[in-house]
Amino acid sequence: MLPGAVDTAMYRSKNDSAEAQAFITGLHALKRVAQPEEIARSVRYLASDDASFVTGTASLVDGGLSITRT
Repeated sequence: MLPGAVDTAMYRSKNDSAEAQAFITGLHALKRVAQPEEIARSVRYLASDDASFVTGTASLVDGGLSITRT
């Protein structure tokens, strides 16, 4: 799993100003950070029978972080 920024207590403590959060948000194509539940849904998929043939892959769950430029 390759997540982008996730709105957690740690994220907020490390990005403790509106400017810092705006910078991180701006890095993502979706212009927002993930909620923990969004990452959990991806993990739930990988743990489910629906992913029974998924092997050796890196799942980008990054809101477009990997396709944007700064």
